[in-house]
Amino acid sequence: MNSDTAGPRPVSPVWQFICLLAPVVMSGFYLVYALVGLFIDGPDKVKWSDEALQVGSLVSLIIVVMNLLVMMYALYHKLKLTHLLWISPIVHITIAIALTAMVSVIII
Repeated sequence: MNSDTAGPRPVSPVWQFICLLAPVVMSGFYLVYALVGLFIDGPDKVKWSDEALQVGSLVSLIIVVMNLLVMMYALYHKLKLTHLLWISPIVHITIAIALTAMVSVIII
């Protein structure tokens, strides 16, 4: 049998767990960081605003790159588009972009 026409390759449960857990942790951190900007006031808000867009952009970039790597892994294993290793990256990339937009609005 030709390997190009074979079905999906098996994915290690441990590796799948890592690929799904890392973006959740990063998105959770970014969500908390973005929400902090809504609740702080005064000099703390000024300090947060000074660095918020830089930190947010960097975290967003890390999340996007990490999830693109997971998508490449899913592509390599020929997983269906309904597999969690395809759905999770799309959701986390969307969340990262939305949180970056939220941080941009908050610092104004």
